Amino acid sequence: MKTAIILMLSAALLSSSAMAVTSDFTSSRRADFYAAGKHQFYAWCANGRDRIIRQDGVSAPDAQTKAAPVSAGCRLSWQGRIAS
Repeated sequence: MKTAIILMLSAALLSSSAMAVTSDFTSSRRADFYAAGKHQFYAWCANGRDRIIRQDGVSAPDAQTKAAPVSAGCRLSWQGRIAS
């Protein structure tokens, strides 16, 4: 009986800790998406010549728009904001 209670409490503590770490990572990633700076995209290209594209912008959508001429025929996937 005691062992079962201890196991249940341990599981509850571990799961709440994991949720706290995950939510912090998610909010940080969301903040980076809307932050100014250099953004990195993976370009999935129809011709098979996939590549990494780095572009400055006031946000990820702005950087993606600016990268459009370079990435013709490719679909961009945002990977994150990177150090300049």
